[in-house]
Amino acid sequence: MSNNEKYLTEINQIKDFIQDGRFDDVVQVIALLLGDAADEDYLDRLEIVIENLLILHGGRTVLRFLIENIIIDIPSLLENLSTKDSVLRYTFLLLLKTICENECDLFLPFSENLLNSDDPNVREADLQLLIYMAGGETTLDDESLIKTIALKLTDEKDFVVEKAIQALKAIGRKSPSKVTKILTDYAKEIVNTPENKEIKKNIDNILKGFMTVEKIEEIVEFTEEKKERSLEEEEAEVIDKEIELKKKELEIKKKKLELEEKEKQIEEKTIKEKEKVLKLKEELLEEESKLSEEDIDIDKKVKKKLPKKLKKEESEIIDKKIELKIKDLEIKKKKLEIEEKEKELEEKEILEKEKTLKIKEELIEKEKELSKVELELKEKIIKEKEQKILEEEAKHVEEKLKEIKKKEEEQNPP
Repeated sequence: MSNNEKYLTEINQIKDFIQDGRFDDVVQVIALLLGDAADEDYLDRLEIVIENLLILHGGRTVLRFLIENIIIDIPSLLENLSTKDSVLRYTFLLLLKTICENECDLFLPFSENLLNSDDPNVREADLQLLIYMAGGETTLDDESLIKTIALKLTDEKDFVVEKAIQALKAIGRKSPSKVTKILTDYAKEIVNTPENKEIKKNIDNILKGFMTVEKIEEIVEFTEEKKERSLEEEEAEVIDKEIELKKKELEIKKKKLELEEKEKQIEEKTIKEKEKVLKLKEELLEEESKLSEEDIDIDKKVKKKLPKKLKKEESEIIDKKIELKIKDLEIKKKKLEIEEKEKELEEKEILEKEKTLKIKEELIEKEKELSKVELELKEKIIKEKEQKILEEEAKHVEEKLKEIKKKEEEQNPP
């Protein structure tokens, strides 16, 4: 008989109570079903309860109430799990994944204390739950919690260090600036020793795991004392450049207006000069008939001087027009340079987006691989449980046969 069949009556009762909205009765039945957390088969009972609640409408509400009222005690649960083999521990933690993602406020209050547990299995299990929480909708940005996780990079157990790296990467995808600052400060505090070089290498690995996705370059200062700009600084620099280009564009427009204004002034001045010349010619023509021969000689002298004056003014006007054309070409050249820089910035942005998309695709592939591993692990556990049940039933049949044989021997002595 399987465990589900063994507790079938209680499970059906739980389902009926939830359907009728009798949540207090549900909690009472579950509390009786679970019994003492120290019992050997407590985890089996708890697994049955969680599996059935997660598939029922209203089941999560009940599960939340059980955790809030410490009917399911998370710290005790993790300590109980720590005594089990790793396969069973990971399988049970996987069962908590959905509720961690959607109800992380139930687990967060215990997380920091559990990270400081003396039992490395408890520390690892808590880090796994934090990875699930980081994968949900809530952003984990508590500075104290992140610092505590960072300290696990120096844990004596390698499997705890590995989980800490995974947790910081997961949290960093939603809180990149906070995780980056904490890890950068931590890296600066570490002395350059062979042991600490490995920690710095892990920090570098963590930062690369989420900073590239957010278009941030490496900024942690390691043994080579290299420090690069963060995404915020790059964005600020781009904005400054845009403002600078805007200012230059306004200055060019202003200069262009000033040149146009000067050009108009020159044209007006030229027109006035021409009007003066025409007026002077008209006056000369009117007086020409009245002039004597002497006056005509004088008129000839005036006429000789007049063209020279006109030629000089016309030459000045042509020079000014040429100067304006040269300035106009310079302005066009600067405008083309600005447009070229803008295109370079756009190309750079497109390249960064392509990198981001590539990394996101890699992350999706890795998540698919992880899901496949989780399913294989689940199948393995189910097979092991089925094998165990078959072995127990075979043992039970063998004992029954021995009893029957013993009775036959007693009834029919030789």
